[in-house]
Amino acid sequence: MKPLAALTCANVILAVVMTFSMQSFTLPLWPMVIAWAGFFHLGGSDHPPTALAAVLAHAVFGVFAGWLAALAILFNPTALPGTVWVPLVVGAAVGVMSLASGWPRLAVLPVCVYGFAANWAYLDVPGRFDPAVLTALRADNVIVALPLALLIGGLFGWANAKLIAQLSAPAARPLP
Repeated sequence: MKPLAALTCANVILAVVMTFSMQSFTLPLWPMVIAWAGFFHLGGSDHPPTALAAVLAHAVFGVFAGWLAALAILFNPTALPGTVWVPLVVGAAVGVMSLASGWPRLAVLPVCVYGFAANWAYLDVPGRFDPAVLTALRADNVIVALPLALLIGGLFGWANAKLIAQLSAPAARPLP
């Protein structure tokens, strides 16, 4: 199969499988898609194990930074109003992620930001941006749900790379 056809078929097949299977699970679908894309952003076609480890390190770091920022926002220890406090906290979190990008293990800042953004998208669902949820070990806590979703998404990326390679490989010719 030609490379573009293999890519298209693999993407469609796995997108259907992911979307269908997520109807039965409570994990968030879109962070999985983010990790899947991040897998390829970090070279998953060429080095799948390295890309999977890298997408998890980067995106989970972003989720962790977002979770800490959410806690800081909820437990504002200052007298600053939210209109001032929230931008300062988000700016500090972005600053920490930016500084961390100087470390080779977190050098691809956009993938850290993908995790940070996924954190806030997840917390935008009513009931999740709550101190009781964010400080308990429970399935709807962003720090519990997103790393698992990111892992599954990264594994879908790996499966995608394998399927593309399989579909685009020349057909084996029978021996004479």
